[in-house]
Amino acid sequence: MNAEAESRGYTRLLFEQEGPVLRVLLNLPEARNALDLEVRPELIEVFRQLNDDDGVKVVILAGVGGHFCGGSDIRSMQEIKGPVAARKRMKLGQRLIQNMVNLEKPIIAQVDGAAAGAGVSLALAADLVIASDRARFFFSFVKVGLAPDWGQYYFLPLRVGMARAKELMFSGGPLAAEEAARIGLVNRVVPAENLAQEAWAWAASLAQGPSQAYALAKAALNCWPMSLPNFLEMEASMQAVALNSQDFQEGRDAFLEKRKPRFKGE
Repeated sequence: MNAEAESRGYTRLLFEQEGPVLRVLLNLPEARNALDLEVRPELIEVFRQLNDDDGVKVVILAGVGGHFCGGSDIRSMQEIKGPVAARKRMKLGQRLIQNMVNLEKPIIAQVDGAAAGAGVSLALAADLVIASDRARFFFSFVKVGLAPDWGQYYFLPLRVGMARAKELMFSGGPLAAEEAARIGLVNRVVPAENLAQEAWAWAASLAQGPSQAYALAKAALNCWPMSLPNFLEMEASMQAVALNSQDFQEGRDAFLEKRKPRFKGE
């Protein structure tokens, strides 16, 4: 990967793109990439626009400066006046989580150093998580007297189970990368010096796959939990679409011709 980082007009984000892979980088290293009130709308807008960007097939979310994301900016919380203002602040952050979940493209969270509070929620909202061997996950809401937010009540039990989720939320962590992998919170752990390269290689491999099939699978899995009859009905409808896609025709022909398929996402 030889792409150079660029700001693209944003003040708190950097971007690296090569072909169909885009890396979005939180760029607040002096604050461990904490989610201040300026970076939140930037992330919301980026993930909204990515749905219409046919040039991007896989997104990596990472942070600069050796850390993924230090969570919410505690200093800005001093300015919250009353429950109405607090709810508006929460709803803004939730729009980011919704935009990530609704993006019909795989998102890989590239986690190095600290992921804390809402930073853990960001990683959980991604489809896949690759972490360095020095990554640490802090469920730090409890440390400041807050309840988890940004979808953590939903995502964490789905990944690690209810009993483990309660333990992590009550204790606050930290959770080391290897243990995070063992309990299912992350997919892969790699040496820190190889993290960026391994994340990019994974994304590049996915980008060669059938992007419409990814979109259908992600949409279905986002409905979990749901009853078996409802899932069967959904998969029938989705498979009807997939069976008529150009990617399936290419995949079928490649299988029969004993060659590697060349998917186009159509």
